[in-house]
Amino acid sequence: MYKFLLIAALLPAIVFGQTPFRPCSGGRPTPASLNIEGCTALPCTITSGAPLVARGIGIVSPVATPTLTAHLTARLLGLDVGFDIPEELRDACAVGITGASCPIAAGQSFDYELNYAMELPLVGITVQVEVGLTAADGSAVTCVEIDAAIVG
Repeated sequence: MYKFLLIAALLPAIVFGQTPFRPCSGGRPTPASLNIEGCTALPCTITSGAPLVARGIGIVSPVATPTLTAHLTARLLGLDVGFDIPEELRDACAVGITGASCPIAAGQSFDYELNYAMELPLVGITVQVEVGLTAADGSAVTCVEIDAAIVG
């Protein structure tokens, strides 16, 4: 019986390549699903310098906004390790939005893809990574957290 329940719980993630995630603090909205290539269980293994492709699918904006800004924060034991998303990837309207275009209407659904090679300053550790999109007025449009094991 327990084997059946375990298989039933894991099968959707295996079949659809979905990555488990945690909602960010403060009740910020989450996408319907998250897919990080090569990761179906936490912690995800992220190789410093290798391409990282992550897709938030089914994001529904709670607000109307002319722009969306992407952010990424990595924390070790709750402390920010100082990694910032590159400037060229911060404008999510220009890079990453699929299924819609800016401006975004309240209630509008879209997907977001983050695709780049990260040179990470620390390897051999597991960090908590927060990735999200913020509207022009500062309100959260979507936010997820994952655990990531950084390797060289």
